[in-house]
Amino acid sequence: MIENRLVTPNSRTEQYPRFSEEEYERRYDNVRAWMDSQDLDVLLIYGNGGLLGGNSTNIHYLSNYSGMFMTYLVFFADPDKSPTLYCGLSNHLQFLAEISVVNDIRLLIPDPPKQLADRVDEAGLSQGNTGIVSLDPRYEYSVPHDHHVELQSRLEGELRDVTGSFVNEVHSVKSDEEIEWIEDAARYCDLGMEALAEAAEPGVTEYELEAALKNAYLKEGGEASFTFINSAPMAGAEPGAAITWKEPSSRTVERGDIISTEFSASHHGYSSQIHRPIAVGQPPTDEYQEMWELALETYENMLDALKPGNTARDVADATAPIENSAYKTYDVMLHGFGNAYIHPFIGTPSSNYWPGGDDPLTEAWEFKENMTVVIQPNLTTEDETKCFQLGTAVVIREDGAEVLQEYPVEFVQS
Repeated sequence: MIENRLVTPNSRTEQYPRFSEEEYERRYDNVRAWMDSQDLDVLLIYGNGGLLGGNSTNIHYLSNYSGMFMTYLVFFADPDKSPTLYCGLSNHLQFLAEISVVNDIRLLIPDPPKQLADRVDEAGLSQGNTGIVSLDPRYEYSVPHDHHVELQSRLEGELRDVTGSFVNEVHSVKSDEEIEWIEDAARYCDLGMEALAEAAEPGVTEYELEAALKNAYLKEGGEASFTFINSAPMAGAEPGAAITWKEPSSRTVERGDIISTEFSASHHGYSSQIHRPIAVGQPPTDEYQEMWELALETYENMLDALKPGNTARDVADATAPIENSAYKTYDVMLHGFGNAYIHPFIGTPSSNYWPGGDDPLTEAWEFKENMTVVIQPNLTTEDETKCFQLGTAVVIREDGAEVLQEYPVEFVQS
């Protein structure tokens, strides 16, 4: 019964977005060329949901499926050996059959590592070299420990983690088709920001702001990613109250508030991001206006620094207006984005992000044409009573940075 379901996608298949056959051929060819450079015969690619589906990004890249639960993709350097997608839940099998570009779909349970090792053995490659691609390379973790132990006992060849190399060398540069999807996501962000600015008035709750924002793009086909909305008085706020890193709450917005924003919307796993502060019922206070001017100067400097051939150091240097001010930062100033939250992660010299923190991948980073990133100058007072971010998604073109959002770069006043 399960096998019949797996080979019988229904008519909904045509109603889900997917890239062209040529795009997947390009990806498979590039991955196999990269595997050759790494002396790898097999990739075991692991995913399990996560922020923006980011813990399944590497599987989605090659299959068009982003698993909510534990998933593996077995991918071979030999193009005559078909990849196999392992689904973590049986009730998701029909969806995989409809959406995945991988035709060999199997159930991961029971005994996931045995399933994987058996597939490698079935391909005649148990003595070959196998690379593990897991999640975010910053956190230095791999597949679950028990899986790793059993795989190591079953596979006779070399087994090593290649996540950092895969993420940064294989899909940090986007294709034209990928950029089109990120542009769609940017349009959803614009719709959300327009709706949020319109809804931001005294008497509404943060919950209602979130609903207005998401509804604006969900009804157009966008996907909800994360939504950070936070309101606090522009004057007299408690320490930490204005920091953007919060889920919306039941707090009621009042005249004289600032609404700090950071949110992402997606198109089938490809995301954009936008950040704008909103002053409610009155203009920004003098100090917030001073902070805005520093953020805007830094924003423009960072855009100017984003050119092919420039480095992470060039972008870090562009943050000087905030770094040399009386304010501090609380978040990264630039990060990779598009189909995942990825390198580089650039902060100010005094932050805990590179160059303030140890991160060899970011330190060696060189920007290339068709990379997509988010710039997000952020600043807060020393006592953290005032805070906001200004930001947008950017694609790096031959002649410099192209901003993907069309929403005005302004301190919004509602």
